[in-house]
Amino acid sequence: MIDNIFINKFKIENYLVSPLINDLSDHDAQVLGLFNTITPDDTNVFYSYRKISKHSLNEFQASLSYEIWEDVFSNNEDDTNTIFNNFLNTFLRNLYACFPLPKKQKVCKIPIPE
Repeated sequence: MIDNIFINKFKIENYLVSPLINDLSDHDAQVLGLFNTITPDDTNVFYSYRKISKHSLNEFQASLSYEIWEDVFSNNEDDTNTIFNNFLNTFLRNLYACFPLPKKQKVCKIPIPE
């Protein structure tokens, strides 16, 4: 397999390409060395997730069981899009209430030299 790697020589000026003879095949490898590159600082990255547990699932099922579904499905609407949107709004309102989406900051475990 022959791979290609492209770099922007205008952004990365300090690089070195050198051959690596491995005697395993009829193609020699090449090593690309990038020097003085700036890695992005991702210490301020936030991520979100929904924590789903047995307790929150039971709470979600209970909140759905307390809904008055006749109001959702029988609003004298013949339009299936309106009925579906009513259902989706009710479902998502309960989902977001039972499974909140907290925003957490990513912890950087590798010390960044200053």
